[in-house]
Amino acid sequence: MDYTDGFQGDALPLGLAFGLAMDEQAINHYGKMTEYEKEKLIAESKSVKSKEEMQQLIQKISDGDTIM
Repeated sequence: MDYTDGFQGDALPLGLAFGLAMDEQAINHYGKMTEYEKEKLIAESKSVKSKEEMQQLIQKISDGDTIM
């Protein structure tokens, strides 16, 4: 099994990758996102300024909230 599927190499910011890795529900929701939703999420994650903001973003993903 390819565990990098959908991550496109190093395109995923490190904080987002770690956050997703620590939350099974978030990684499952991420896997179900369209490419457009993933791109929007990655763009949003690049503007995160703190650990708390990243945790809030991961929680939104985990809850299944759309990023738009």
